[in-house]
Amino acid sequence: MKNILFLVLVCTAISCNLTQDVEIDLPEYTPQPVVECYLEPGKPFRLLLTRSYSFFDPFGLDSTFIEKTVIQGATVTITYDGKTINLPNIPSVETNPIKLFNYTASEIVPATVGTNYVLNINLADGGGNITAQASMLPFVPIDSIVIQWLPERDTLARALMYLTDDLNTSDYYRRMLNYSSLDSVPEQDIVTPDRFSTTSQIAFGTAYELKEGDTIFNTIYHIEKPYYDYLESVQLAILANFNPFAQPAAIKSNVTGSANPLGIFTTLVYDRDTTILKK
Repeated sequence: MKNILFLVLVCTAISCNLTQDVEIDLPEYTPQPVVECYLEPGKPFRLLLTRSYSFFDPFGLDSTFIEKTVIQGATVTITYDGKTINLPNIPSVETNPIKLFNYTASEIVPATVGTNYVLNINLADGGGNITAQASMLPFVPIDSIVIQWLPERDTLARALMYLTDDLNTSDYYRRMLNYSSLDSVPEQDIVTPDRFSTTSQIAFGTAYELKEGDTIFNTIYHIEKPYYDYLESVQLAILANFNPFAQPAAIKSNVTGSANPLGIFTTLVYDRDTTILKK
């Protein structure tokens, strides 16, 4: 017993000196232009152009926030079917959910499936060029929303959303589920290819956590492969920030050019259903 007690005391004494401060010299970060442009049928051509921040940069809504974050003075065009749309440096806002843009055109995005769009951005003062391409995808509707009440406890329910997938094509989807409001933090935000399903019918569901009177918003986006890769890489990057042992995850952008940009240029085709639970 004395030997064991002595060993414990020695181990305790040694372990008290196991920590050591380490200084790491991080390379200086160069901000990059960040493009977010979603071409939504029936809505104006709009684009958000900002700058990225270093992970350790101070980030606050002070008087210089807009000047430091938003990139102004760029020449932005989107070309399709022999037409060129100019997006002037005009801010605009959309509500429910809230979306902000700093380049806005008056022309409306057509819903023609298969239309190819080419983005071109020239930054002011020789800041470089940004280009990207996107294609309009077919609309995939929500077939039905089914509410199932828990048999043993009929005060709780779950919601199932069904859609029909084309087995002859490779498709990608983003499924979002919001409770109460579209501006709320999504309860579910899932990106997935259709190859996980062996039948044409695909279902997404909730747990038995809903009550009578609850409002739920089911949204299904039919997305391009580059947008799928972008969203997946963003989610992995967020997870890496919470893991000190994980390698930094690179964002898979589909925008390229001499400006060394990040971001996404894609079409936004979706169906949405609002359901208020009733027995």
